Amino acid sequence: MTSPPFTITEREAPTGVLRVSLSGDFDMSLGDALARALVEAARRPGVTQVVVDLDHTRFIDSHAVAGLVQGYQAAAAAQREFTVVNGRGTVQDVLDITGLSEVLCR
Repeated sequence: MTSPPFTITEREAPTGVLRVSLSGDFDMSLGDALARALVEAARRPGVTQVVVDLDHTRFIDSHAVAGLVQGYQAAAAAQREFTVVNGRGTVQDVLDITGLSEVLCR
């Protein structure tokens, strides 16, 4: 049995923090699904902060970057915090090169 190439899981704390954990490879075929998941997370009632955890993310491309930006924009419009954490290797390199690490990572 093989594992799926990606997963998006959510865990909400009673404090209003919603952790969205990404695992696997996020390429152009998943950009829309990622954007949809992050926009919905940012708009969810009771959520005050969205934390996107990239600890188990192996790859992101420009479509995944666009999905992160859409999630960030939705959170900003809803006056909620949006943070990306645990980027490693080439994933962090992509965030650094695009300048998003300065905006999204804390």
